[in-house]
Amino acid sequence: FGFRAVLIKARVILATIGAINTDATIMSNLPDISSMKLSELKSELKSYGIDSSTFAEKSEFTSALQNARNTMPRPSTTYRDVEPPKPEREEKKSSSRKPSSSSSHRSSGGSSSSSRRPAPTPTPAATTTAPTKPINIKKLTAMRAPVTAFQQIKEHPSQNIIGERNNSFLPGSPFSFSLHGSVQESDSAIIRIPDGVCLKINCASVTRKAMDEYLKQKGSIGVSLRLSSEENPEMLPIWTFARDRSSGYEMSGLGLRVCGPRTVRLLAFMEMGYRSGQSVDVHLFGSVSLNKDAFD
Repeated sequence: FGFRAVLIKARVILATIGAINTDATIMSNLPDISSMKLSELKSELKSYGIDSSTFAEKSEFTSALQNARNTMPRPSTTYRDVEPPKPEREEKKSSSRKPSSSSSHRSSGGSSSSSRRPAPTPTPAATTTAPTKPINIKKLTAMRAPVTAFQQIKEHPSQNIIGERNNSFLPGSPFSFSLHGSVQESDSAIIRIPDGVCLKINCASVTRKAMDEYLKQKGSIGVSLRLSSEENPEMLPIWTFARDRSSGYEMSGLGLRVCGPRTVRLLAFMEMGYRSGQSVDVHLFGSVSLNKDAFD
């Protein structure tokens, strides 16, 4: 028994090493995300269970796929349990013993016909198993569907793209995103919220030093946080930091909650004083969670 236990343990170690080498080989053979076609990006995102129907820009696909590769296990990865071999020899011995016992009964002349009949097999007792809850596929899909925040930073008036901000947040994670200030509504950030997921924004703030430098410009007043939705595309302010009216550099208790599937736009609108091109970022903080009402 000691030798068999050592043999089983060695097989488990070898199987584990093989699984690790297999996963490493899979990751090394993955294609470069930047060179993948849009159809290939959609296909791999689907293998992770991520809904990409709300994505519009290719950068949103690449960001979501990179996040999935970094934070989720590969769908093709399998894990095999190594079990000890069944004692086949003992089964053969037990089966060989049964005919010998029956033959001994046949050879005895005084045995009755009833003794040659096989003994009735006992019926197994009925076992009751606890009912299992059905798997909610929609909920499992929502757990892997991230909220994405994307904003392109453009140079004005040339409209040249000089940078971008792109983040994704899975359910259960905190939400934080910096909006680049602008006077153009086309510079707003696009926030995509998938089905079964909710985004809650609780707080908005500005950096004191950056705001003080901005207010030194002639005619500058402040910055406002503006929101538009699919139902109302007009950019409306929900919080404004003004030079003479605001007592602090942050606003808590916004209580903005949006559940998917939904796409909203957020903009840090610079109130005057944008002539020199200097702007201020508005920082947003909140959380991402599952929409419990969607799974009841």
